[in-house]
Amino acid sequence: MVMRGSSQTYGKGGVWKGAAFLFLLVLISVLNINLAGRTIAFIFIPLMGVCLWPRTDNAIMSILVITLMGLFLDLLSAGPLGLWALIFLAVFGVFRPHMRSKPHSFKSAFTLWIMALFMALTASFFLGWFALGSRPEITALVYQALAALVLFPLIYAIRHLGRYILTDPDLRGM
Repeated sequence: MVMRGSSQTYGKGGVWKGAAFLFLLVLISVLNINLAGRTIAFIFIPLMGVCLWPRTDNAIMSILVITLMGLFLDLLSAGPLGLWALIFLAVFGVFRPHMRSKPHSFKSAFTLWIMALFMALTASFFLGWFALGSRPEITALVYQALAALVLFPLIYAIRHLGRYILTDPDLRGM
């Protein structure tokens, strides 16, 4: 069997840049705000880090980092251990953001985000129901998903700016 090398060029340190971005989003996700008498959490925010994962040829390291960040989010949010790790891995496996051939445009990233958010919302409801033994409050999950949907353009802009600053000038736009 002849193995051919990939013709794609990847930036250096893609996994670690993705890990740093995901770690920042995990820390932000444990913040809550009180709006009109309702507490809104940002638990779906770290999923953006998975959806916007840098292109890299090191899938095993990406999977390891994403799993550890999911477990870390479970510990910080005091949720069932493994819930977010499983959701992150499912989104990573289904959408394969590290294998795209070119950078996301905002439109393609937003479309991916909506699909991943719906998948995570559904999975968190049913897996949470299974893990906790009682049905989670769906309205709270929907408000959290809507908060994440509204914040996507800001997070995307921050990631885009970070990519521009941290990438070699020769690889910008790759």
